[in-house]
Amino acid sequence: MRSVKEKLLENDFGAYLYDLRCKKEYTIEELVEKIGMDNVRLKNIRKWEHDLEFPNLDQMYKLSEIYKVPIEVLMQVRTQTLEEGLKGVHKELIRLLSYILGFSIYGMLILCYIIIFATFIYAIWFFIDATETVRQNSGIS
Repeated sequence: MRSVKEKLLENDFGAYLYDLRCKKEYTIEELVEKIGMDNVRLKNIRKWEHDLEFPNLDQMYKLSEIYKVPIEVLMQVRTQTLEEGLKGVHKELIRLLSYILGFSIYGMLILCYIIIFATFIYAIWFFIDATETVRQNSGIS
């Protein structure tokens, strides 16, 4: 059975590129040098890895050569990402926040779950506190 990470990588082009870069142990700066194109900068790599933009065909071929991955695989993952539509606005928001804050997408997902959980706990506490206040003001014990 495939892991959650494998399932994410097959439908998430940015995460797939990030995973490839990490496996080769390249920094973003090293990857920019290896690509060697004037129109590829650090911000482009970051945007690709956060699915905020996609590389053009020439850049895809260069990535294919660098990572030693068939271009067909890169194109398939990219197409699947586009077809999935990234499943709504919440993923786009997570990607944007991860890009702005400099977190990995996985780290940002965990942070979002923590925030949602904390908000849920606070809502329960607020509801309990509000009902106790109403009871005290109405004289009900």
